[in-house]
Parts: sequence; C-alpha cells; structure tokens
Amino acid sequence: MPLFARLRDDHYPGDERPPRLDYYVVLSGGLEVGGFHRIGSGPSEGKWSWGAEIGSGNATFTAGGYATHPDVCRTLIGLAFRRMLARADLRERTDAKPGPPRRASAEGIASTSGPAPPNEREKDRLLGPMVRNELRCTIRSGELVVGLLARATHGPERWSWSFGLTLPDDEDFEWCGKSESGDEAFDAFEACWSQWCAWAGLTPLAPLQRGARRG
Repeated sequence: MPLFARLRDDHYPGDERPPRLDYYVVLSGGLEVGGFHRIGSGPSEGKWSWGAEIGSGNATFTAGGYATHPDVCRTLIGLAFRRMLARADLRERTDAKPGPPRRASAEGIASTSGPAPPNEREKDRLLGPMVRNELRCTIRSGELVVGLLARATHGPERWSWSFGLTLPDDEDFEWCGKSESGDEAFDAFEACWSQWCAWAGLTPLAPLQRGARRG
C-alpha cells in the first residue's frame, strides 16, 4: 500500500505545539493526506481519532471518525482517501515513496499553502479605467478544484494562474505565475500540476478541466 504512516514528531521536527498521544501522519508521497492519534482523556479516552483530506478546506473531500485500534484508523484513512481519489480522477502510484520531514508544521491535517498572491485589483487601479470584465476560471481534476485562472481587467491582456492545494516544502516549486493569454496560463498550470502529482505519489487519470467562469 503506497500510503505511509510516520510519527508526527518525526515528520515535523522542531514543532513546539503540545503533542497528542501516539500521533501519526499519513503520507501519499510527500503529501500529508491524513492522521490519527490516541485520545488521552475525556469520555472517549483510549479510543483513536482519525481524519483524511484532499484539498484546502473542501468539506466534500474530508472524512474522519473514531476507532478502537490504530490499524483500523489506517484502514479507514486508506478507504476514504481512495474514494476521494476516484472523485478527483487520480490514482496512487505503486512506486511512490514517503516524502522527507517538513521544515514547518501544518495546523490539523496538511493545509500548507504558499504566500498570498499580490493584490491584482489594487495594482489594476493604477493602470487606469477598466477595459474588460473580470474573468476567473476554476481548474478541476474531476470534482476537485485544484487551481484558478484570472484575467486582468486593466492594462494589456494578461492572465494569472495559481495552485490551490498543499504545496511541497520546496522554495523552488512555482505555484503561481502570469501569462499573456489564458491558454498559456493553463499550460503553465498543467506543468505545475504534473510536478505536484509526482511529489504526491499520484497519477492523473483524465486531463484537467477549466471549470465555472466567474465574472
């Protein structure tokens, strides 16, 4: 099974938050997709809590619950994760290896994201009156939103793209950029997506799709 469990303290060395009992993270390649820990007090003392996630705060791509044994948590995380993959047109790579420990910790299940993109609307105001309507397009893999394309409303025709999932712990990973056309921006995003899937130990089963337009 490509999924790999690692003690959280080993995966996030130097994290000073109060530890949970027997806390494990579950990895698909370098991507943290879940975790489980033993409950040490309260009505559920002795039970194990587990959670799984793909995406950034998308409630339809999360799952969680309780179990009586850590091995049951692993099994439930694996089942939930694979159901999410099916909906996202992804599958696990059988040769995937767990990623190295990360420099920074995530709050809860992996939710790392890059720095906020520049405020394009604020920049646009400096370029004079609006010359075109705002246009933004989500990018999807199956049902999962993985990124966004946006067309500038002022100045020369230009598009920006940004990636919306957990990022590798790699400062050289390009998760956003600008292009002169929507097609060029989409091509740049596809290159980013390919790198991310390799890092996450996943293989796409279908091409990316441009989703709903918001203007």
